[in-house]
Amino acid sequence: MNAQERTARIGIVGSGFRARTMLRVLHALPDRFEVAGVATRNAADREALATRGLLAAGLPGLPAPAFASVSELLAAGLPDVVLVTLPAGAAQPVIRELAAAGVPVLTETPAAGTVEELAALQRLVDDGACVHVAEQYHLEPLVSAQLMVVASGRLGRVTDAHVAVAHDYHGISVLRRALGAGFEDAEITARRDARRVLPSPSRAADPDDLDLVDTVHATAWLDFGDRLGTYEFDDVQYRSWVRSPALLVRGERGELRDDVARTVGADGQPRRSALERVAAGGAGSHEGLFLRGYTLDGEWVHRSEFRPARLADDELSIARIVADMADHVLHGAAAPYSVAEAAQDQYLQLEVRRAAASGERVRTRPQAWAHGRSCRHGAASTE
Repeated sequence: MNAQERTARIGIVGSGFRARTMLRVLHALPDRFEVAGVATRNAADREALATRGLLAAGLPGLPAPAFASVSELLAAGLPDVVLVTLPAGAAQPVIRELAAAGVPVLTETPAAGTVEELAALQRLVDDGACVHVAEQYHLEPLVSAQLMVVASGRLGRVTDAHVAVAHDYHGISVLRRALGAGFEDAEITARRDARRVLPSPSRAADPDDLDLVDTVHATAWLDFGDRLGTYEFDDVQYRSWVRSPALLVRGERGELRDDVARTVGADGQPRRSALERVAAGGAGSHEGLFLRGYTLDGEWVHRSEFRPARLADDELSIARIVADMADHVLHGAAAPYSVAEAAQDQYLQLEVRRAAASGERVRTRPQAWAHGRSCRHGAASTE
């Protein structure tokens, strides 16, 4: 950390699973973040936070200031950024309250529940509010490395992508990045099929038994004209032992299938390159347990800047989006995921569901946020 940098004071609104995950990440990186406080209406959670930390978050002995309202949180000292971890509907008035107070906001996904709410949120940004969205799936280490390979031009002009790594707007966000699609319109066909499959572990434990459970398998095709995107996800896929994530991107000069890139070299001969995960903590390693990053042909395509913090890949992506937001607010760095980007992801997934429900092809339409602004914030505003 150089002389001009300091830890970012982060406030949190909410005390559910997502808030607890955020707390775990923030506490794991004390050189980057300071917890300014948590605002929650849950009295039991406030007591736990103030005395011993939220045990369910794996944080015994790490208390945090707890407040009954957003106004109390702000009155105790303005945070640099507030993370809003509430459901979409409940988040909207809180975002407006924070915006009115001039506090930068990083809000949970989805940014809003309906097209009308998404447009209203974009108008808030257009009017000067600093609001970004905590969309982190494209920042997970493997996905980040895969997208770097695609963006490098190694595959040539991308023509199609198949993404089965996350649900709804999360999966759509990765798909748009893989295709290099912005706010272009698409024709969408989709289906949702009821299936039976072995159960997945919960967040806390393995399945109690191996009886088959009901699930829904969603598939959608988004035709952007010169590029075709396929979205796929199974309801039980997260943590599943029998449903794995997959990513396939094809370009005119090669393809990336999961961790293997197939191209042709300058000598006209085929080349096969594999993404290699480089981590400490394996057999014979006494460095600790942490991820260094991913290499391709011996060159780094993703490096974790949070080493040696002991964080899972999903937690590393959360750390990345929060750090990007803090750097944007404190130092004028590039902005993280904008409301407009998140609105487009949510809009497309709503249209995917409409196409699946109707059984008909759906054509998207240009939305107001496509030409909206992204909030601008810099170090000068923190004085």
